[in-house]
Amino acid sequence: MSNWKNPNNWTTKNCLKWAKEYFKEKLVGLNVEHEGITVKISDLTRCTGDADLNQRKGKLIPFVDLVIELTWCGTTSDGTEVTGKINIPELQGTEGDCEFQITVDDETSDKELIKEVIRTHLTPLITEKFKNFGKDMLETHSKDVYIEPSQLGASTPPRSATPPAGTSQSSTSTATSIGSTTTTSSTKPKFVNSTTIKDTIELQTSADQVYETLLDPGRVAAWTRSRPDIFRHIGSTFSLFEGNITGSILELDSNKKIVQTWRQKTWPEGHFSTVTLEFEQESDYTRVNVTQKGVPVGEEDIVKQNWQNYYWNPIKSVFGYGALI
Repeated sequence: MSNWKNPNNWTTKNCLKWAKEYFKEKLVGLNVEHEGITVKISDLTRCTGDADLNQRKGKLIPFVDLVIELTWCGTTSDGTEVTGKINIPELQGTEGDCEFQITVDDETSDKELIKEVIRTHLTPLITEKFKNFGKDMLETHSKDVYIEPSQLGASTPPRSATPPAGTSQSSTSTATSIGSTTTTSSTKPKFVNSTTIKDTIELQTSADQVYETLLDPGRVAAWTRSRPDIFRHIGSTFSLFEGNITGSILELDSNKKIVQTWRQKTWPEGHFSTVTLEFEQESDYTRVNVTQKGVPVGEEDIVKQNWQNYYWNPIKSVFGYGALI
């Protein structure tokens, strides 16, 4: 369902179709002229990813993570006709910050100046259009999403305030830093004394949104602040935080459960734990039950803190799914 408006829960609207029409209207036809060189955007050939408008606790939050491709045409100062593409591999957020990849069809040295005109004169015009996208999406679609705070259901209290019976509380131990690259070894893992840890997280969104947030590459990139390597296929491997966290997908039950192997770079070589994430849909939030078997003895507090600091808190912050712990 692309649009869900329920005063007892949350509201979300998928605006991707509108985004395609918006960028086609705003970008196609943009043109510049500089020292006899002319360039014009001729078409929008790709607009994929996520463009959602969400309401969380009375606040409207746009979520943007798009891949855009434009074609352009132009002429050099001697009248030679030139065509090419402008790729934007990641348009995230609503500030307009992005990387432009400019290519020229049948590129030759005498066409190099037209690329510089695009880079210095045309891309700033595109950036300005991107900066207005979030505001225009809010103005266009807020009436379909917004619900008066007085009509919303009661907020879920932070999990640390009333931890469910039988679940562990987050440790106050200092977590190790995540950020360096690790490699996977094919050597047979040594025996490691290990234990099981459990935790429960409450996220103020639907189970399907939590499921997507943990598996969709675009969303994972948003909360990890890095380019992930992850696919939602059983048997596929994943790598997060520049290779510091690695594993493979063992089981997927759409919107209900994810089972994966999981290891941290500081663990004994070749040793993996097994993580089971189970999603319980409540009236106005989703409960995530985490069971991790095979955690090396002595690493329990560090692992719990890393889940909190590098998974759940960033997810809550980026998507507005609840109070940080």
